Amino acid sequence: MLRIVVLDLLAIAMSIGFAEAKGHMAKQASLPYCQTEQQTKAPCGCGPGKMLCPKGMWCHAFTSTCRM
Repeated sequence: MLRIVVLDLLAIAMSIGFAEAKGHMAKQASLPYCQTEQQTKAPCGCGPGKMLCPKGMWCHAFTSTCRM
């Protein structure tokens, strides 16, 4: 009986520890959206998929593609 209680407490403590550690992870900066059908001035996310579009490319948001 004591073994079951100890294992339950250990499982609870580990799950709390994982939840706290998950909250302290660094968050990635999100890309700004590209202007549709315009040449990009900086790297940005193109379309709903936020595909990375480098500087100087044209963003076609409907198809989430970047072209020269």
